[in-house]
Amino acid sequence: MSRRAFFFGLLVAALLVFSLYRAKYGARDTAAELMAVEAQIEAAEKEKAVLETELAHMSRRDWIEEYARKELGMSPPKADQMASEDDLDAVVGPPTNGPILADDPQTEATP
Repeated sequence: MSRRAFFFGLLVAALLVFSLYRAKYGARDTAAELMAVEAQIEAAEKEKAVLETELAHMSRRDWIEEYARKELGMSPPKADQMASEDDLDAVVGPPTNGPILADDPQTEATP
């Protein structure tokens, strides 16, 4: 066997060993990254479950009424606060032709 063939074979074997080493540690790093991502997914699923429970609790009508009463000072409307569609003109005034803008020259007060 020639010396050249021996060194070539030795070089190929060294490259294979090095490649195997890199593949092994690359797989280990990938497995660690995969475990980290799975842990993040699990944490996100737990947070989602907590948020869904919170949403279900806060969507209940009695909780909304209690919150509106205590935190916002609201109460159910009284009979004199209700107006029918026919009474709206008397309560809020006649309808206008669009929004009134401060910069509109037509809305300036005339003396």
